[in-house]
Order: sequence, then structure tokens, then C-alpha cells
Amino acid sequence: MEEQNCVVDSKARLSLNIVVREEKEDGKKIIIVNNEELGIADFGENLDEAIFNFKKSAREYLEVYPEKKKLLNEENPLLISRIFL
Repeated sequence: MEEQNCVVDSKARLSLNIVVREEKEDGKKIIIVNNEELGIADFGENLDEAIFNFKKSAREYLEVYPEKKKLLNEENPLLISRIFL
């Protein structure tokens, strides 16, 4: 399962593109959420937990590196796509 979605921080009005994928770790299913623009990721046992954890990590990252917010200001990116090799 792989999905692309948008996570919104209502306080700062920032939105992020995310990639969600399912993997197995020690025989247990985990959901991983990552954002390429910031280079951050987090995980959880289910989608809700993974997104909750990712939002927390993203907020903490942006508190430490506020200059990275400018990477997220592009409301209409030129292209969002997926290719297979």
C-alpha cells in the first residue's frame, strides 16, 4: 500500500505532501509516512498513529529549522508524479 496525501498544520497553515507506505519490521506491519521536501519521516502501527507521529516530528523539525518553512510555501508545485523504474 502506497499513497500520497497532504498533511495540514492549521496553526501555521502549512501543507506537506507525504508518501505513505506499509512495511514489515521483525514480522510486524508498520506504516511509514515521509516528506521528501523536508527529508523527514515517522511511523506507527496504523495510519492514524503514523500521521500523528509525523505531524509531531514535522512541527518539532520546523521549530528547530524555521528557515525550512520556505520549502513548503509553494502552493501549486510544477508537478507531482510517480514513475516506476
